[in-house]
Amino acid sequence: MRYQDQLFEQRESAILDTARRLFTEQPWDRVTIAEVATAAGIGKGTVYKHFPSKEALYARLVLDLNQINLHELRALQAASSAQDAMRTVIRRAFEQMLANPIETQLCLHCDRPEFQERLEAPFRQQFLDLECEYQRFFADLLSATLDNQTLSQADTQNLLWGVEACVSGVMTRIASGGFAHWAEPIALDDYFARVTDFIIAGLRAQAAALLAHPSRHE
Repeated sequence: MRYQDQLFEQRESAILDTARRLFTEQPWDRVTIAEVATAAGIGKGTVYKHFPSKEALYARLVLDLNQINLHELRALQAASSAQDAMRTVIRRAFEQMLANPIETQLCLHCDRPEFQERLEAPFRQQFLDLECEYQRFFADLLSATLDNQTLSQADTQNLLWGVEACVSGVMTRIASGGFAHWAEPIALDDYFARVTDFIIAGLRAQAAALLAHPSRHE
């Protein structure tokens, strides 16, 4: 790699690290590019050479976080038994969100259609590619959970919708601060366990119905 390219990558990493730090010190949606530039010790125009908009900066943070998390979940799947993999992966995914509540908020923000529409085309494509990676990962997990019985791509997608709805609910709960404001607060660990049970029970029941009556879904 050329020296100039190395400097470019180092500077980009410094910008991202600075943004992450600032987001923990004040509301992330109020941090400006100028503040990121000042804290990183570079010019505002230099930041724009790396990220043409604040949305692009948000997108890079979220894409990087998801790639790191997905890599960990794949490794966890490989180290788990077929029957335990789904439960282990779901619980770890919830723990990943809890470990990065601010970036969980960013993930929810970046998933909004109006946000995606404002992104430059390369970033939109990266989000689509990431979604495909998660879908393939889910399909592998589901196959192992169902003792390698194979569902059609359409049926797998339908099951994924239910999982996505549950996971989005958990993300929203984490982003909002948990249950501390409830009259009888619920421990997040118990909440994660119950939601995980719900997801797995629902997947198995719905998959069994689909496998028993495939003609209904053609």
